[in-house]
Amino acid sequence: MAIPIGKIMGHDINRKIDGIFYEESSMTIGTGHTQQTQHIKNYCNAIQKDKEMVSVAYLGENGKPTGIKVDVPLDEFLKRYTFEPDYKVKSTEERQADKHSAKAEKHRKRKEFNSSEWEYTKAIRVDPENVRANFGIGVLYLEMGEEEKAKKVFKKLSQIEAVFEDENKHIFNEFGIELRKNGMLDEALANYLKAMEISPRDENLYFNVARVYYAQKDSDKAIEFLNKALAINIYFREAKQFMDFIKEEANTTAHGQDQEKNGP
Repeated sequence: MAIPIGKIMGHDINRKIDGIFYEESSMTIGTGHTQQTQHIKNYCNAIQKDKEMVSVAYLGENGKPTGIKVDVPLDEFLKRYTFEPDYKVKSTEERQADKHSAKAEKHRKRKEFNSSEWEYTKAIRVDPENVRANFGIGVLYLEMGEEEKAKKVFKKLSQIEAVFEDENKHIFNEFGIELRKNGMLDEALANYLKAMEISPRDENLYFNVARVYYAQKDSDKAIEFLNKALAINIYFREAKQFMDFIKEEANTTAHGQDQEKNGP
């Protein structure tokens, strides 16, 4: 019988728990100034046995059961575990690419550009369409002042469909920003419009589309998308400020043109 506790952790438990969940844990590595804390998601297949107990079978990196299986009281389970509706098992190549990318990002933060490029290149060699690695090396080239190389990478990245998968939400917005900053306005606009198909309620995407249109000298379109951003989030201060700026600029331009027509 279903347990009427409502919706918790993204899972509708008006029906019995049955699906993939994760428990997040922290691990400290290194010592002294090199000490870092890593957050790890431990995935499991959880099945509710009865009103009081949930069977939890932990999964390995390959998505297969590790053999570790425990029973967890329902109230404790709801506090510790989070539902993962978009669980995806990564291939060996994807996992290797992610490891190289993680190393590359650490080198990049320390301005160790050659080492970072080496790790990103290894990641792309293993998994040519790895979104994290391609985006990372593109940003790295910008930091190195290699704009032409960055543009080539971003052009390739815009053609990789995986960029627009839900799990890469944090990337496609940043990706569009980098495209706009580098004058690739048409590519930036295409990136944002495609991203909106996945996240139609993300006000930041509409705001960034407005910035692209403004850079293309299309103030009307910019205001249209700022209005859409504010329709989603009326407290979006940056969107309101940007809209006021565009309108004030338009009024100043129109006033100047009137003065020229009328003469001294």
